[in-house]
Amino acid sequence: MNVRSPMGTNVEIVRRFYETWSRGELPGPVDYMDPDIEYVNPEGAIEPGTRQGIAAFSAAVNKTYEAWEYWHAEPEELREVGNTVVAVLTYRTKGRGSGVEMEGRESALWTLRDGKVVRYEWFHGPGDAAAAAVP
Repeated sequence: MNVRSPMGTNVEIVRRFYETWSRGELPGPVDYMDPDIEYVNPEGAIEPGTRQGIAAFSAAVNKTYEAWEYWHAEPEELREVGNTVVAVLTYRTKGRGSGVEMEGRESALWTLRDGKVVRYEWFHGPGDAAAAAVP
């Protein structure tokens, strides 16, 4: 894994999510989720909007993975900006029904408080999370 960022605690927590998701372990490390965690889908997503709580987060992650035989993401960059981590990813996936394989890049903004993820917001473009991060 080629990550070009400092290795802070928040960065390590976010890295754990991507590692577990790539192994198909859903919804990810629950011990690092705030009970009121938010999952935010962007405009243009199949189901845009915000879900709140661990059960809703879990349902959103599982729903996303239903369409894919596998989904593997490799962080290109994990960078702390205040209490957030900007993630830029390269992903590879294969459609469950179609068998179509795809590769792409996207980004996410993770907000953490006291060692727990309180908000996960993903974006279609690789630069979108950095633009949304507040220093």
